[in-house]
Amino acid sequence: MVCPAAELAHRLAREAEAVCRYYLSNGRRQGRYWLVGDVQNTPGRSLFVRLTGPDAGRGAAGKWTEHVAAKVMLRICGWALCRRRSTASTQHNVRTWRGVW
Repeated sequence: MVCPAAELAHRLAREAEAVCRYYLSNGRRQGRYWLVGDVQNTPGRSLFVRLTGPDAGRGAAGKWTEHVAAKVMLRICGWALCRRRSTASTQHNVRTWRGVW
């Protein structure tokens, strides 16, 4: 028996563009992605929702990424490292995010 939440997630992913048009109406389609400012539906281009792809796993439709969070993390980690307030957690985050940007 399939979990109701998993079934709902698969159904929403199959209709990712329709879901985005309804709930993220301030965004727009660009290629395979829906671009909008954030999950509160503000205008912008920081939140990417994949519209096409496999049902599950890497590159699945319906997966989303908010790039502002990564940039903010870089600024915080950079500030902490410049002021010698470095912790093991901060150093790990800087190494992780440095590869992204």
